[in-house]
Amino acid sequence: MPEQRIVTNRVFVLGLDEFYRQAMKRHESTELLQCAEEVASILSIVPGKGLVEGYYTELPELTRYFQLVRTLQNVSQEREVEVAGVNSFQRLQQVTQSPIFGTPADQLYLLPKGKNALSIAMEQTFPAWTIANLTAETFHVAIDSDDYSLVAIAALSKDPVVLAACRESVVLYAFLSPGGAYNPEEPEYIWQVDPLIEQRAMKFVHTFNQLFNESLPEPTSKHVREYFAAYREWELVGRCVRIGFDDSSKPIRHYHWAIMQGTDQQLTVEEFWDNELWTTQRYQSKLNGE
Repeated sequence: MPEQRIVTNRVFVLGLDEFYRQAMKRHESTELLQCAEEVASILSIVPGKGLVEGYYTELPELTRYFQLVRTLQNVSQEREVEVAGVNSFQRLQQVTQSPIFGTPADQLYLLPKGKNALSIAMEQTFPAWTIANLTAETFHVAIDSDDYSLVAIAALSKDPVVLAACRESVVLYAFLSPGGAYNPEEPEYIWQVDPLIEQRAMKFVHTFNQLFNESLPEPTSKHVREYFAAYREWELVGRCVRIGFDDSSKPIRHYHWAIMQGTDQQLTVEEFWDNELWTTQRYQSKLNGE
């Protein structure tokens, strides 16, 4: 019998996440970095040196972009008149306000962050933040809306590992090789993706491709091989993202989700509070005993 390679909801969404990450890294480290540099220069703004989250530690250009955008996200919207007619600012606005990141949270700042299904669920459930509560509530928020952000698509899978992974991928914009026996037969690829996830993902891919002139494959069974090949579950271990905070206490406490391997070697999500902000780089160092 040929090997079966099944594209389930988890495989598909994590494959889509990988396509997104690789494409975004190219644009953020080149085109978008140049835009952010120009806008910061016009406004005479020096980027902050705070902790760098997500995959933005992988390249100096990505780190620089993260620091610039984080700084611009804290600039008052009143200064927009200084850059409103600048193409670089218009491009940054076009990207950061795209529905692939949710709905802009507010208009108080130059580059507002996107409010997605998870951020809405967190507002509705605080202080009862648990993996089970947030996974369930985020699913309900996503299914009751037309949100097709990456996080909303992940929420529809009702899989906390997928939700944590995708939320870490959009951290800047949001409020190994396995072995096996040789099989000479062509693997059988099977598409088992829920129609609703496929429908929202179609909007996400279409919008992303238009926004960046990219060619992410359509999320249909026709591209089952591409999505299975892009699926990188074993690379998820250690992704850590702060998804909320409680400023009613002093010092402020930060709420995190991190992906780790359980005792059965299956992926699971650890939730924890800490007075300090944890990044993927810091959490992976902890897992590696560094």
